[in-house]
Amino acid sequence: MPELPEVEVTRRGLQPHLVGRTVQGVRWSNRRLRAPMPRQLLDLYIRGGRVAAIDRRAKYLLIRMTS
Repeated sequence: MPELPEVEVTRRGLQPHLVGRTVQGVRWSNRRLRAPMPRQLLDLYIRGGRVAAIDRRAKYLLIRMTS
């Protein structure tokens, strides 16, 4: 489990590369999610969306999307 400073460094590193970009596709590398949700449904929500912000809550990265 990463420590809090590493999570913040990761957030700051990803932010300039992802914010404002549009998601063209989704590739799954792990079945475990924080909350269970069908992958097809997640694909519908994520694909074509624009990354609005990357935030952090404790040790979780939150990627906020707009459609």
